[in-house]
Amino acid sequence: MERICVVTGAASGIGAATARRLAAEGCRVIASDLAGAEVIADLATPEGRAALAAGVARIAAGRPIDAVVANAGGGPPETSVQLNFFGAVATLEALRALMAGSAAPRAVAVSSIASTRPSDQELIEACLAGDEPRAIAAARRMLACPSVRAEDPAPPGVQAALDIYGGAKRALQRWCRRAAAGPDWAGAGIVLNVVALGFYDTPAASYVLSNPEARAAMSGLFPLKGSFPGHPDEAAALLAWCVSPQNSQMTGQILHADGGAECRLHRESLA
Repeated sequence: MERICVVTGAASGIGAATARRLAAEGCRVIASDLAGAEVIADLATPEGRAALAAGVARIAAGRPIDAVVANAGGGPPETSVQLNFFGAVATLEALRALMAGSAAPRAVAVSSIASTRPSDQELIEACLAGDEPRAIAAARRMLACPSVRAEDPAPPGVQAALDIYGGAKRALQRWCRRAAAGPDWAGAGIVLNVVALGFYDTPAASYVLSNPEARAAMSGLFPLKGSFPGHPDEAAALLAWCVSPQNSQMTGQILHADGGAECRLHRESLA
């Protein structure tokens, strides 16, 4: 029987490439996004999160979900923490309940190299406590009073936006690490991992790739020759494997598919 796979943020970029890859492998893909998808849901809002769960349940019609790719992310800084942490966690938790009965249930969340940026501890603690109003307040404070780091070439407002996004993604990684080995996930036979991506050639990245100076500056962050920018199909191949039955042993891991950027930052950390 074909596997039922849910992909959020599936209308473009890496989400669309992942949906195509899974469909080509014979899966029944339920695609979700703000528009242009089978399930329309704004995961930055409680209403959108409920709409995702209801839409997937309706389409699955009693059959178990086999795989979830929680890819939806990015967005404006005003709603970054809502989408990139709370929306992703709500996706995983709501659809976990629909995975009961699958012979090989798998889930993967998409993170970013931005998770290695300096973090605001208040933001991360609020996320991990499940306190969305407190996390939103922390993000607003960061936007109103941005930290300025001389070594960061981005303007202060851009630094703040990236720090909020990166903090939300770091919190998501920590949440997944905490949850993956617990009774609701590993105890139920559900594999849960995170893929932290580098810089890929997607519509969201056009603001950098269309600017020769910005493109040259960004390319220096990724030591693996030929890895900048990555192609969405490369990310899709890894995400599709993570939610395949072949991934029967790896869970609770953060996989960095970022052209070696995280490795260069932390190459001595495990020595």
